[in-house]
Amino acid sequence: MNIELIKKDIDKCVLHVREDLSQIRTGRATPELVEEIVISAYETTSPLKNLATITSVDVKTINIQPWDKSIQDNVVNALEGANLGFTPIREGDRVLVKTPDLTEERRKEYVKIMKERIEDGRVAVRQVRQKYMKEIEQAQKDGLSEDGADRLREEIEKIVKEANEEIENIRVVKEKDLMTI
Repeated sequence: MNIELIKKDIDKCVLHVREDLSQIRTGRATPELVEEIVISAYETTSPLKNLATITSVDVKTINIQPWDKSIQDNVVNALEGANLGFTPIREGDRVLVKTPDLTEERRKEYVKIMKERIEDGRVAVRQVRQKYMKEIEQAQKDGLSEDGADRLREEIEKIVKEANEEIENIRVVKEKDLMTI
């Protein structure tokens, strides 16, 4: 059993949590807030980041520059339909998105969403752990020594503990960002 493979699978879970939380607003306009919004264009759907250049103009404004001006209406419609509280504004060949100030109620709602996503990340880590524990049991049946199995279990537990600590650190930082006015 390859410990590096286990670590890689656990790291994917942590990375997913980090990426998932980057889409939750913290009062600052960042490209991550809109880059995954699905746009219908060219008889297919695609994330906005595949169809435009997305940059932050300032802490409250996102600039979206579609590579093809003909899909500007599609971009505006998708932004309006995403129900994120944004108001897209057409300005020449670009779309500006002004992010409104967050109310305390909305901040608390975002914290709740963030905690759900954190828990999903922890569940994913536990599922990876469980998968490899079952593989160790099978390896024991196939001839792996008890000491070898115990060493692998200890190593997996160590990796899982580190991942859970990292997820907790991500949660603390994100919650602080969300509650800071």
